This record gives sequence, C-alpha cells and structure tokens, in this order.
Amino acid sequence: MPGLRPFVSVPSPAPGALARRLAPALLAGVFVAALGATIGVALSGCSRQPRFVPVSADSSLAVTGDSLAAQVRILNERWSAAGGGEEAARLTAQVLLRDLRARPAAESQAAWEGRARALLDSLDVGAEFASAGCALAVNFFSRSDPTAGSWPWVFWCGGATVQAQAVEGAGMGMVGLAARGLSAEVTGSGSPPGIAALFARRAGGGQQPLLLAWRIAGERLELAQTLGPDSLGGVGTGVFGTAGDSGVVLTTRTWEPTPRFDECATCPHVYHERRFRWALEGFERLEDAFVPTPYVAFVQLVQALTAGDRDGAVERVTRPALVESARRAGWATVKGSWRAAPGSDERGGELIFYRGLDEAWKVHFERHGASWRVDSFEATTRVIE
Repeated sequence: MPGLRPFVSVPSPAPGALARRLAPALLAGVFVAALGATIGVALSGCSRQPRFVPVSADSSLAVTGDSLAAQVRILNERWSAAGGGEEAARLTAQVLLRDLRARPAAESQAAWEGRARALLDSLDVGAEFASAGCALAVNFFSRSDPTAGSWPWVFWCGGATVQAQAVEGAGMGMVGLAARGLSAEVTGSGSPPGIAALFARRAGGGQQPLLLAWRIAGERLELAQTLGPDSLGGVGTGVFGTAGDSGVVLTTRTWEPTPRFDECATCPHVYHERRFRWALEGFERLEDAFVPTPYVAFVQLVQALTAGDRDGAVERVTRPALVESARRAGWATVKGSWRAAPGSDERGGELIFYRGLDEAWKVHFERHGASWRVDSFEATTRVIE
C-alpha cells in the first residue's frame, strides 16, 4: 500500500496468455465455487509458470471454464489499464466472494484470510488483509503499480451466505478490523451487529489513523461512525483489542505538532494514548493520557514556565530551585523554537536541546513513579548540524 511499506514490482503474465493457460484447467473441473469458481493459479519461481490448485467440486454450482477465463482476462486487463483500479478491485472482489461462498459450512471463518491470500497471490493481485470474527477486510492494489491507489472491500457472514461490499477508504492503508454480533457465539451479547475498520492515511508527518464503523442492514453495510484526527489524534498508530467487560477496545498512540517546538518525523514527540470502547451507539473514549517520557517532561516544564505557571513547573522538576534556575536561563521567555538535537536518545535519561541559532542545553532526567522529571541541566557546546 502506498506510503506504508515498499513493494517489489513483479512482472505479470500477459492477460491473454493467463486466460489461455487457465481455460483447460477450468474446463477440467479444478476450478469451482458457489455461484462461480475458485481460481487456482499459483505462480512459482522465476519462470512464473502456473500450477493449478484443485478444490472440492460441486457440479451443480460450477460455471463454464470459458466464462471464468474471460473474467480473469478482463480482471487482468483492468489492473493493467490506467485508471482501472476501482473496476479491477470490484472484479477481483467478485472472484474472491465466489471462493469464500464455495464451502462456508465446511470451513471456519478463521480460514478466510488464508484462502484469500492464496487466491490473490495466484492472480498476482496485491492486497492488505485484516480479519475478525466472521469478517474479512481486503485492501486491493496493483502489484505492478502500488502507487496507483488502493480499494478496500469488506466480506462478512450475512445470513446463510457470505456478503461483500466496497467501502470508503480508497487510497489508504489497512490497519485492523473488529466485528461483533456476526457469529453464533456472540449474537446474544446484546450489541448490535457491526464491523469497524482502522485505516491509515498519509499526512505531513507520517500516517494518521482513521476509524470507520458500520452497522449491518440486511445484506448491506451502513456507515454509522467516523473518527479522524480530531478524535484519534494526529500521526501515529492504532490497534483493536479486548478489555474485560469493555468488549472491543481501540487504542491509539498519536502525536501532533507541539507549539514552540520543531519536531521532525524521527524526532521525539509528545504522544497521547487514547482508548475507546465500542459501546451500543459507537466508539466512546475511555482514556486520554500522555505517554510519559523525558521529552514530555521537558515540554511540559517549558510550557509551564512560559505560561507563568510556577506550580505546574515545580511538578516537572526534582527540586523547586530548578524552576528559578530555568527562569534565570531565560527558559520562561519565548525567543525561538526548541528542538531535540540530532541523535538524542531519551532512553538514557538525557537529552540535548537547541533553541534558536546559538543555545544548546544538556538536560538530565529522573524517573518519578510512572513519569519523568528534570533533575539538572547545563549549557553545552552546540554540534554543527
């Protein structure tokens, strides 16, 4: 997915050649599915020669090899065409849906992701995956051009069969998936059936998490909630989990630019950790707290000094006298942005900060319970950047 990790471009066989290779195997019955078929071409080695993966057949549901070969040919043509990604994703999702519907009673929903990976790899289609109880999210993209975009689809247990729908989130990365009320084990939990997906979209400093939650409306998904940077924070990550009686919980760890501090993408940041519970009406915030680090302690000390908040400043140092020392050093005066020196490592309890064009300060920290406090500081020599 663009912006998330590098991909290696691998040449794909020509669409016409792939269709000709598939047709004999399809006619031989190695390709089956409910309402369609399972395409089983796996490419191996540098020769890119196909091998056919047979699955159990149901002749009453099989379709002709010619129609399947034609669908595969069109699918590959769409992925190769400029601007054809959305249509190619739709066609690919149709093939995957047929495969997932082939043996819904014989396989657990836990096997969906493995089957999807094998099928899409055989078709040489790129995808990101996330799965949950009775639900699977697949974010399709072109392996030959990962920068062209991505198109997510969600598959879920719907009545007697598997349902699928394209969802919002085109051009973003797939991070995680949560589901409730879909499987027989949890239908009596009292929570309305729903699916929630966490995406990542590119921002100036990195990736921003975005949450989309849907309610199940018959055979469709209806968007019920969207949480973006205002709720989840700025740049960072997120993960779904469970927490006792709270059920499904979303935890994010994000940062936003700090006033009067210059922060590069790899610099220390003031991180917020937020936890959200998936309640009846949607995701509700449970907690919002700073992730305690030496950098956070220094930022909070400078902010308290510049705001004239002596009590707040005293809480960030090991000795009250350090507050007066910082005032005499001019830290309470706004005169240029602060920034951590290149290569600063706060894990050792020491950071070097630059301010403006001339100042450089070495700051030492001590742990105080779960947080950190400034223990001492002195002027130091500035390293030429």
